[in-house]
Amino acid sequence: MKLFFFLLCALCICSQAQTNFPEWSKGIVWYQIFPERFANGDPSNDPDFRKVLGHDSNNTKWKVRNWTSDWFAQEEYEQKLPCRFRDKLSLRRYGGDIKGIIDRIDYLNNLGVDAIYLNPVFEAVSHHKYDGAYFHHIDVNFGPDPEGDKKLLQSEVPDDISTWTWTSADKLFLQLIRELHKRKMYIVIDGVFNHTGREFFAFNDIVNNGRNSRFSDWYLIKEFDDHSTEKNEFDYKGWWNSKYLPEFNRNKEDLAEGPKQYIFDSVRRWMDPNEDGNPEDGIDGWRLDVARDVPIGFWKEWSKLVKSINPKAYITGELWELSPEFVGRGDVFDALMNYNFAFAVNNFFIARDKKIGIDEFKEKLEEIFNSYPMETCHILMNLLDSHDTDRLSSMILNPDREYDRNASEDNQEYNPAKPGKNVYDYMKLIIAFQMTWLGSPMIYYGDEAGMWGADDPHDRKPMLWDDLIYSNETIDAASGFKKGWGTYEVKADKNLIYYYKHLIKIRKNTPALKYGSVKFLNNENKNLVAFVREYNNSKCFVYINPSEEEIRVKLPSNNLQELLTEKEIIQKDNFILTIAPGSVQILNSPR
Repeated sequence: MKLFFFLLCALCICSQAQTNFPEWSKGIVWYQIFPERFANGDPSNDPDFRKVLGHDSNNTKWKVRNWTSDWFAQEEYEQKLPCRFRDKLSLRRYGGDIKGIIDRIDYLNNLGVDAIYLNPVFEAVSHHKYDGAYFHHIDVNFGPDPEGDKKLLQSEVPDDISTWTWTSADKLFLQLIRELHKRKMYIVIDGVFNHTGREFFAFNDIVNNGRNSRFSDWYLIKEFDDHSTEKNEFDYKGWWNSKYLPEFNRNKEDLAEGPKQYIFDSVRRWMDPNEDGNPEDGIDGWRLDVARDVPIGFWKEWSKLVKSINPKAYITGELWELSPEFVGRGDVFDALMNYNFAFAVNNFFIARDKKIGIDEFKEKLEEIFNSYPMETCHILMNLLDSHDTDRLSSMILNPDREYDRNASEDNQEYNPAKPGKNVYDYMKLIIAFQMTWLGSPMIYYGDEAGMWGADDPHDRKPMLWDDLIYSNETIDAASGFKKGWGTYEVKADKNLIYYYKHLIKIRKNTPALKYGSVKFLNNENKNLVAFVREYNNSKCFVYINPSEEEIRVKLPSNNLQELLTEKEIIQKDNFILTIAPGSVQILNSPR
């Protein structure tokens, strides 16, 4: 079947009509923030060595890293650790916090961002916070009074909501919500409801009290310690066999009642903090971690709760596969992180020797559209990279790999160094496609500043701010990338920031790009990506030439405006447009 063109309305499947559809999320621009690495707004709340290394640690030489230091330079204590460099990085903290996000909201607003998605913000030991100790409290080191907040936590009975208090970190987070809403911006946070950390209050009680713990049925316990022998028989199921991430108890349909009720209570807290039935002071939705690992029956009931609190809340799942059983049905999730979009972009735009052709590229995009209703297609999070992958710029520098595969020290051919100008020039073509295609583009923090890095943990460097001066980065054999990749300058790419800002502005000011249908244009050149977005009889034509040769096309409409340059193009008979190698043309034809 030839796929030279297709209409969105013909491709999106019919399905059960969605209720409580989050209309505000249609076509918006998302920005993903990894809180510990975005901005250190309050150095006085930085964690100490006991929280990071354990309360029995005596490693007083551990300290929070200088934000602008060389990522690959090792502190004295790091040099003495008998492990790989990448494992040492898990012990680092840079002091990112809620105050840092608040301080930088205007940067995001000026960039054109409509909504932010925060990786986990709840109390946890790690830098990534996917190992929660509580779900009803913001991490104490994200707020202004860590020691005072710890005392408040100790005064509570965690599974008794009547004892819950509001810590200084909680209150600062509510201020963040207010500041965003004041600017008509939205906020979605990470919900990690499959597992916890070992420091989670219920698991900690099981460790201390064994089968006599009132939380003994909260986790998938394989065997309790009977205390009759010196051997500790305690064993439990951890996510992906990690004992650092014990999994909640469940059956095929639902989570166990204890953790389920606690999760529900925590959800109510963040969605309606004042408990007055008005959700405007709460978060605007959830991104759900490892969504496929949690019983779908739980998600259906959980989603009903969320929509009962805020009918327009946005619910998106971390689902790496096409997932029509979860998304767009009206009873589970509204959307998902659109990794299939990222796969297609990688295979067409980034791959070289393994590059797919334009027809297969169209088929992959068509497959996405065929999986979900039309409404859902407009609100999918169209990401290019994330905290779980190498950076977009580094993907381009290291083509012909499977997406999110072979992007670390295990691949000695992988180049983790700063990309050159040619990479960033090419990156602009991919950004242009992301910002003009149907759906809701999502930026991973710092991509707009030109950040680079291999897979986790190198994709989580401190944000590059153009008002800070950074040390040069030096990659030598001690980094694990054994070849060594030299020394280079580290600074924010202001030109790239401007390009993102300009494209986002074009998107927001062009209704066809934000809300319109999509159709590929019929053209004979197999290197050209050409499509039209249409909304209320206005059309926007997009031409992207990723090849090294110029391409000529006949213009399909009269009196167009090229939006990147704001030049008018007056068409004459059989007017031919020349698209230079590695360039983009966005031509608007208002109604």
